[in-house]
Amino acid sequence: MNFHAIQFDAILHDSAANRLEVERLIADIKLQEGDFIVLQEMTDTGWSMKLDRITNIGTVHWACELSKTYSCWIQVGWTALEGDRGKNCVSICSPNGESICTYAKVFTCNPMNENDYFCCGDEIFIVDLGEITVCPSICYDARFPELWRPAAAEGVDVFTVSSSWPHKRIAHWEMLLKARAIENQSYVVASNRIGKDAVSTWGGTSLIISHMGETLAKASETETETISAVIDPTLAHQWRNEFPAHEDIQKDLLGTIKVTKIKA
Repeated sequence: MNFHAIQFDAILHDSAANRLEVERLIADIKLQEGDFIVLQEMTDTGWSMKLDRITNIGTVHWACELSKTYSCWIQVGWTALEGDRGKNCVSICSPNGESICTYAKVFTCNPMNENDYFCCGDEIFIVDLGEITVCPSICYDARFPELWRPAAAEGVDVFTVSSSWPHKRIAHWEMLLKARAIENQSYVVASNRIGKDAVSTWGGTSLIISHMGETLAKASETETETISAVIDPTLAHQWRNEFPAHEDIQKDLLGTIKVTKIKA
C-alpha cells in the first residue's frame, strides 16, 4: 500500500490559503486508488491556541471531499470545541468521503502551554483498512511510548503521526520516531510542518520509517515536499515471527487507555 506524508508552510489562521496549498500538493501526487495521505497537525490553520480562529471551520468536511475526489485515505488535523476548551484532533477520511475515526491528542504539549486551552483525549484507535491496520497519533505523543504500546500489543501495522514539531527539537523528532518503530515492530508515517510564524520555527523532516527502524523516505527541514513509500505489512509480520519480542510484553504493566478497533 502506498503511503504519503505532506509538509508545507501553513499560514497561521488562513484556512482558505492552506486548503488551496494542500489541494495543489495532493494533485501533484501520482495517486493510486486506496493510497493513504498523512497531513500535518492542525492542517488548515497552523498550530494555534486561538480557539475562536481554528474551530468550527469545516476542516473534516473539506478533507472528506478531497478523499472522495481522489479515492484515497486522508488523515487531517483539526481542532474540536468542547465548551470553552479545545481538543487537538486528527480524523481519517475514507475513499468514500466518510470520516471513520477521530482521535483526540492524549498528551497535550504542556511545555508550550497547550494544556491551558486543550483537553486531553482518553482513547486510541486501530483502524483496519482491509490489507493493513493504522493507529493515528499527534506530535507530542511521540515522546510517550506507553501510548503506543497497547496498539502494538494488538499488532498494528502503521502508526500515522500528524505534527507541528519545532525546529529546535527536530533531532528528537527523528530519534523518537525511529525508537517507536523499532520497539513496536511497526511502520511509522509522520508529517511535520515547515516554516516560521508567530508561534515557532517548525522543523519539517517528515519521515516514513520501517518496522526495522530504517528510513524509507525523509523530507528536508525547510522545503515544501511530499514523501512516499510502499508499505508491505507482511514484512513486519515476518519480523515479529522471526524475533517475537511482543510475546514478552507484560500486559498487566500496560496502562488502561481504551483501545477501539474500527473496521473501515
